[in-house]
Amino acid sequence: MSSISKKDYEERKLFVERLTTLVKSEYEEIYRILKRSNETLSENANGIFFNVSDISNDTFNKLKTFMDFCMENRSEQDQRIKALEALRNETDAISAL
Repeated sequence: MSSISKKDYEERKLFVERLTTLVKSEYEEIYRILKRSNETLSENANGIFFNVSDISNDTFNKLKTFMDFCMENRSEQDQRIKALEALRNETDAISAL
């Protein structure tokens, strides 16, 4: 097992927590990043597994960049949904007059 700093450990821990929020297509991209980087994976009927502590810093940075992209997209989507709901409410209020 590789030795990582406390900061790296915390970043990787946050990454693992965020993994649970991904959808299938995003999981598939995580898999592709790991495969392209020749990281060690374990596969069985329950899924694909990897030890986030053992992947290289380069691979982790690619995964982190992708995760940040996913989280930013979710945030932007939430903002768009809220804006649409506000417009719908305004439209409903005007229609009720």
